[in-house]
Amino acid sequence: MPRLPAFFPEDPAQTLRIKRFLIALGSYAMWAGLCAVSVLQGFTRYTMEDLFHISLAVLFTNSVTYIVFRTGLNKKFKDPSLTIPQMLLGTFWIMVCIYGAAEIRSSMLMLYFVVLVFGVFRLRLRQFILVSFFALVNYAIVIYLIYTYHPEEIKLRLELTNILFLATVLPWFSLVGSYITNLRTTIAKALETIEKLAVTDELTEVYNRRRLLEILKEQKAYCDRGNKTFSICILDLDHFKRVNDTYGHEAGDIVLKTVAGTIRQNIRDFDTIARYGGEEFMLVLCGTTQNEALAFAERVREIVESSSFENNGDIRITISIGVAEYLPRESFQTTINRADKALYRAKEKGRNRVEFEPLIESRQLYLF
Repeated sequence: MPRLPAFFPEDPAQTLRIKRFLIALGSYAMWAGLCAVSVLQGFTRYTMEDLFHISLAVLFTNSVTYIVFRTGLNKKFKDPSLTIPQMLLGTFWIMVCIYGAAEIRSSMLMLYFVVLVFGVFRLRLRQFILVSFFALVNYAIVIYLIYTYHPEEIKLRLELTNILFLATVLPWFSLVGSYITNLRTTIAKALETIEKLAVTDELTEVYNRRRLLEILKEQKAYCDRGNKTFSICILDLDHFKRVNDTYGHEAGDIVLKTVAGTIRQNIRDFDTIARYGGEEFMLVLCGTTQNEALAFAERVREIVESSSFENNGDIRITISIGVAEYLPRESFQTTINRADKALYRAKEKGRNRVEFEPLIESRQLYLF
């Protein structure tokens, strides 16, 4: 029988959620250990048998949570991490522990902060307040139950002071926690922007050459494992220098952005367009044979030829395209060279056309 992997290599977000759940489970184990020490020292009303039954109930509720993560049911919720449900569940079990405590009841209040720490990187202020209010109400219920059924164990003034402390400190902790959450969100957005800038051409907002080479490397590895092939198309804007000389560099930038945007809107989600250099762009067409790539390249050529440019209605742009299909085990640079050779031939034949490197000749020249 195949073993179920502990995590999800293909789903880093789900793996992270399970790791957080396991950390929370470790917290429960810590609580159980502290409760066991308290029982042995005679500081609680619970016996070891009571603690065993409570631990089984905690294990059952956490097993249900784990099953939800393993089956992916959590993804159907607004918060797939199930942060608040897990925190509320933890708060409930703290209430159960505190109910059985006697002399160390005040010390066990610290367990509430262990729960709140788990929300520091996820919850907004309103959500923190919700969890804090739930904890405060829980503790008030515990005090009421003890006062009703075990009045000899309670010092009402002390417990009311504890409630006052909780009512003061928990909202303050919520405020600090929400600030950390907002700070984390700001940092995450900044990192996302930096990562985007690292792989994106600033002018055209398509991938840059660095990211393009990474994608080509990935596609080569994928195809060399026996999967489908891919094709590349190198596109060059015909007589682009004339645009800059006649209309200025600002108009040239508009042309580059418009062409890149137009092509990006007409490719599949899993295909790639990148700025290869200057007025050259490259398309990486996944799972596409040479004939399919030729048909697509011709469609792109026609789309660009009929494009209009902002505030420059007189500009007309055409492109020349060189197409090559990747051959198994060749370097992707070899594929690029063949596409570049086909592009050069398109230029020689008058531009505004699509050319390709004959596949049979290429196999003889490049396969090894």
